[in-house]
Amino acid sequence: MTSGVGFSEILLILVLIVIFINPKQLPGLIRKTSKTAAQLRSAVRKYMDDVNR
Repeated sequence: MTSGVGFSEILLILVLIVIFINPKQLPGLIRKTSKTAAQLRSAVRKYMDDVNR
């Protein structure tokens, strides 16, 4: 039994996003999400470096 997210689930999520969010706002939302994810990865990397010392 796997708990991974498959292609159909990802496709369903993308369709729901396009339905509920104005397509004109989508590029800005993607930029904000990407920036937040990069900041989170950076913070986690810094935390892991501090823990491993």
